[in-house]
Amino acid sequence: MNTRSRPIRKTALVLAMTAALALSACTANTGLIDENGLLPHLTVDIELPEAFTLDYAAPFHIRVEQHKVPVDTAEVTFEIWPENHPEERVRIPGESNGKGLYTAEHQLSTEGIYIVRCHVVSGSLEAMPAKRFAIGEEAVLSLAELEEQQAADGEAPAHGGGHDHH
Repeated sequence: MNTRSRPIRKTALVLAMTAALALSACTANTGLIDENGLLPHLTVDIELPEAFTLDYAAPFHIRVEQHKVPVDTAEVTFEIWPENHPEERVRIPGESNGKGLYTAEHQLSTEGIYIVRCHVVSGSLEAMPAKRFAIGEEAVLSLAELEEQQAADGEAPAHGGGHDHH
């Protein structure tokens, strides 16, 4: 046997074994995929009041589901801050009301555009949807104009539209 062919055979064998290991590690676990071909995820829908009033404790609600089943065991935190001023962020724990509904109340005393973001953790799944809202006539008009411009430009809302999947 030629001594030169021995290192080539060993190299080829090592490469073949490495490729087999790499391919087996990349095999999808199809048992985790739902009927739509999606990996496990949370669906979070932010529900805001129709109108906000200054100095009134407004209720913020989210609905949390996994595969269209309400999730009642999630850890939920609402974060609220004036747009462009994240340093003024307020964190409020969400309370479960059953059937996947979580609520927090917060009072705002200044007109403007705000962001509400919900941090939701259920087991190994996490979601952080966000949504803009406005208090005061001028802020409501500014927000409507901003959303109209984003729609015309084909852009998604800068801070989410209320649904988030992870």
